[in-house]
Parts: sequence; C-alpha cells; structure tokens
Amino acid sequence: PVESLLRHMETSGVGQAVLIQYMGNTDNSYLVDCLSRHPGRLAAAMIVADDDDGAAVRHWAERGIQGIRLRANARAATDDPLAQWRVAAELGLVVSAPCRPAWLLSDEFAEVIREFPQLQIVIEHLGGVGTEATPPFEEFRRALENTSIHPNLSMKLPGFGEFCQVPLPFDPIPPLARMALDAFGPHRMMWGSDYPPVSSREGYDNSLRIPQAYFEDLSTADRDAVFGLTAQGVWGL
Repeated sequence: PVESLLRHMETSGVGQAVLIQYMGNTDNSYLVDCLSRHPGRLAAAMIVADDDDGAAVRHWAERGIQGIRLRANARAATDDPLAQWRVAAELGLVVSAPCRPAWLLSDEFAEVIREFPQLQIVIEHLGGVGTEATPPFEEFRRALENTSIHPNLSMKLPGFGEFCQVPLPFDPIPPLARMALDAFGPHRMMWGSDYPPVSSREGYDNSLRIPQAYFEDLSTADRDAVFGLTAQGVWGL
C-alpha cells in the first residue's frame, strides 16, 4: 500500500516520490488512484504489454500517468518495434529504463537515443551495475561514457545495498556512485529508494542516509539536485 511508503517518507523527511510500476504488471489502476488521492506529491511510470502498439500508453497517460517503464533495449511485439518509445516521445512522457551496463552499450539503445533525442530517459538502478561488478569496472565506465554525453538522459542513484554486500556497515564502498556522478553531474542524477525491495537490503531510511553521508563533500546546491531537484525537474513535481 502507498501508505507504507508515505510513512517511510515522512519519517525520513522525503516530500515527494515517483511510483515505478513493478515488472509484469500492466494494470496501472492503482497508480492512477494514488495520484488522484495525493495530488502534487506523487508521479508515476506505467508498464504496458509487450504487444501494445501505443494505445495503452495513450490510455494511461490520459488518466494522469506521467511516465512509462521500458527496458533500455525494449522492443514492442508490433509492426513498429519502437511504437512505445515513439508514443512516449510524442506525449512527452518520461521513460524509466531498467537496464544493465551491456544494455546501455547495445545497438538497440543506441537506436532509441538516435531516434528520440528529446525523450527524457531515466536510467534506473545506477545502470544496473551490481555486487558482481569488479574493479576496474570497465564495462560500467564505457556505459557511462556512452550515455552521459546525451543531455536527455539522467541516472538514478539507488541505495548502496544494490552494489554493496549487506549487512551494514558497507565497507568498502566501491566508487560506482562517484563514477556516475562524475559522468552525469548532480543536475542529471537523482536519488531513489527502490522501495519496497530495499526493505530486504538496508531499509528505506539507510538507502537515503548512507548516500547523503557519502556525498557530504558536495556543495549544498549539488546535494539539493541529487536528493530532490533533479527528480522534481524531470518528473514535473
């Protein structure tokens, strides 16, 4: 229930959130309900069926959903494989893109960037780099280089439990978040909790507190961007 998220947000001092539909669920009615009950506090990203030609995207957008979740290398099972990307660009939706570093380096994602240079794409989960990544992180570095040059792309900073071994404390913390910040800059990087899955890692509060401590060397303006203003700007909150 969204109320459990709102309670965590209140406890941690988080004012707004983006609801990202979970994989496999194409019924976005609950997202619409949440948006209507908490106006101005939430945005949301839908999921549609693989064979949708854009009709479902239009349907849910008309009901107030601001974004769509599409894998970085996604193709629709329709006559136009880029149909969902195309409609998202036409409607001015935000694409929240689950991925892996290899997908960011793929020809499929390169085609999307080339075809839709104005489409706002948020790369989820620090590009999908995880605990299996090892120094010198060359694939991740190349993925950052290939994507950060495009001004319509931004990067989501997750809780560090996604790429550090739990339990706490995380020690050492690999330099992956710093690499992403150096590539994208604070004004194209946004924190996200990954709630509720984060509850099985470090928990909601720690998913915010630990990155804030890690980036305590940033200026106030840069911290404000990473931990709020970038997301507000991209998602229209």
